[in-house]
Amino acid sequence: MNRTPVAFLAVFVTALAGITTARADLNARGWLERMTMASRTLNYSGTFVYQHGGQLEAMQIIHAAGSEGERERLMSLTGPKREILRDNQVVTCILGDRESVLVNRSRPRSPFPTSFSGSLPSIGQYYDFSIGKEDRVAGLACRMVELRPHDAYRYGRRLCIHTDTQLLLRSELTGPKGEPVEQMMFTSVSFPKRISDQELLPDLSGADYSWQLEPDDVSVEEPGNDVADTKWKVIHVPEGFTLTDHGRRRMSAHKPEVEHWVYSDGLASVSVYIEKAPHGHESYQGVTHRGALNAYGTMVGGYYVTVVGEVPMQTVELIGKSVRIR
Repeated sequence: MNRTPVAFLAVFVTALAGITTARADLNARGWLERMTMASRTLNYSGTFVYQHGGQLEAMQIIHAAGSEGERERLMSLTGPKREILRDNQVVTCILGDRESVLVNRSRPRSPFPTSFSGSLPSIGQYYDFSIGKEDRVAGLACRMVELRPHDAYRYGRRLCIHTDTQLLLRSELTGPKGEPVEQMMFTSVSFPKRISDQELLPDLSGADYSWQLEPDDVSVEEPGNDVADTKWKVIHVPEGFTLTDHGRRRMSAHKPEVEHWVYSDGLASVSVYIEKAPHGHESYQGVTHRGALNAYGTMVGGYYVTVVGEVPMQTVELIGKSVRIR
């Protein structure tokens, strides 16, 4: 054997480092898998703070899981009085400041992301996983898990997962330099054996609310990389983002139909909305953001095109500028 002892040791150390990294990656994935399962199967109730765009909000959440599925009630404790109720079929949004109730079948963006929409193996193509030290949140021990994106089209994540129940206790979205973009953290949480139906009922007392129901003529098409029954095409999306949902809906008889596309890498998601602009309205261009949520708007052939997602601004701009009529 001609290889020197020093060279052999270098090869051995490199191989050992690779094995250690792979084991750490699998260990981190295990924590994330258990976290996702816990978010769906546990009864829990607590309050958490939500920091975004220079604002700090406090919210209360009650989540019940059983043989009939999940039920959830989310209530604002600061600012306008609002509630979101979710079960297996519908999502109900109660806007106290507008005295209105919105009922639809789509799940709104949650300020406390407790699970991932895609499989961890596919997510692992675009993020590095690592497991960190033990910490404490709301008086409970939790384990730090970090997800670092491979490119600048996605945010990173720092998560602290309860060591006993595996529920997510703290979450941070991070920018390119690891700086926090948005943060959520429980200040108190409990795990009752039973949650009563009364705890999951909305507070509608003392107000004459107007109700808006999602219309029955919503059309939803099977997801895929392309949709045949549309005159629109999205040419550029970052690597790893695939079309997961596409449909059309009319919010009322007096409003034009809105075409909706959803692209996701299994963790981050982006929505594209296309709507016919009223006659004479030809000015629609710009960007806006609220915490980690970025939006880009433009006009294409007399239509409003709006791209929204919990992704960096350059991602929504890339997608928005690539929308074309076939």
